Amino acid sequence: MIEFPGTEQEVAQLERFLNATENLSADAELTGMRDRALAHAERLSNAVNIGFAGEFGAGKSSLANMLAGADILPTGPQHLKLPLVIVAYSETPETTVGWWDREPKVYSGIALEKAAADDPDFISVGLNTPALQEISLFDLPGTGALDDTYKATLDLLKFVDCAIWCTNGTNAWRETERHLWSQVPQALRSNSLLAVTHTDLPHVNDALDRVVSRLNKEKGDLFRAVVPIGTPVAVRAMAQEPEPDFDLWEDCGGQTLAEQVLQIASDRRLADLEAARADLKQDFLPYLETLDRPENEPQKPDAASMHATLEAALPPLENPILEDWLAAIASIYEDLRESSDIEPVAFLHSCQEIVEDFAERLEQGGEIDPSADWIPGEFEKATDLLLLLQFESGDAPLNDAVSILAQLSDNLAWAGSRIDSVEPKTGT
Repeated sequence: MIEFPGTEQEVAQLERFLNATENLSADAELTGMRDRALAHAERLSNAVNIGFAGEFGAGKSSLANMLAGADILPTGPQHLKLPLVIVAYSETPETTVGWWDREPKVYSGIALEKAAADDPDFISVGLNTPALQEISLFDLPGTGALDDTYKATLDLLKFVDCAIWCTNGTNAWRETERHLWSQVPQALRSNSLLAVTHTDLPHVNDALDRVVSRLNKEKGDLFRAVVPIGTPVAVRAMAQEPEPDFDLWEDCGGQTLAEQVLQIASDRRLADLEAARADLKQDFLPYLETLDRPENEPQKPDAASMHATLEAALPPLENPILEDWLAAIASIYEDLRESSDIEPVAFLHSCQEIVEDFAERLEQGGEIDPSADWIPGEFEKATDLLLLLQFESGDAPLNDAVSILAQLSDNLAWAGSRIDSVEPKTGT
């Protein structure tokens, strides 16, 4: 199974950099860094855009419907003329009509005919399909063999991260197609597939091996791979009851195409992620460290002083729940006593694991005073804070972690005492 790399931590770091520098006097260097950080954050927060393009009748809309898992785009000879149609994730089905130069408007549900009547520049269809949280599908208008419609296709391809060029298997990869695709930037070519469609037709299927062999020789650096697909058969295979016909799905090329699409999208996401990490490490986080560092930076605290600070902040043992908590963090005490060189990330990770384990235990209930039902939430928030601290540099995160543990201990001291007269704490 192909899994997309997570981006939450990097997006949080990028947003922290943008928030911290928002009100600073901007010079050329800072403006450039903020522009790059914003671009990284937008790319990592949005789905990867997969474009479907090809000449009229190549089956691109049918293929997009198959991967979307919904029959929403018109296919075959149609009277409905559509511009660019984007299929993206939405909690509830909706259709957005868009123009490049004015505000969009939204219809509830799937309303392509109504949207097309508004003569829009593009239409966005929102579906509650889990796969669309990672990828968005761009169904580009078809191109003609003897006209200039290919120019519009080239312009729209600028909006996609990866592309699938659909070529009709009855006359695959014509010179007109090659002419258009040769003008596509190499960066997009390396993230694109050549899909040979209509392989479900007998005369196409009979010659398929020869056609695919020819295309693999001709593709060079134009495409990442050549993938034959019998779209109607693939749709029929997935619609079988009580469960899909997976053998048929694989035989017709559906499985291979789906895996290839997810792989190129995942690779693109990973490339974006690595680019963001490089800028964070080289520029953004070091810049934040200069903002956090005081003029006379104090000497780095040693293990003994941190341990003393932590012990001084903790209340005495006075109830079972607190005793279990302190026993759980005893290993951290020992590390602080024995180590002369604290590894910040390892220390913070240990703190996070202990707090996370204890949060799960508290959620089960029955171990603290009923009036202290807010405390499990404090442990959950502390888990998130300790995770974020692992991506910061300097000594401040270590001191913050000590304060968090001390505050949680103080909360538990009150929660486990069952003394009604004690005023509750306000939280971490």
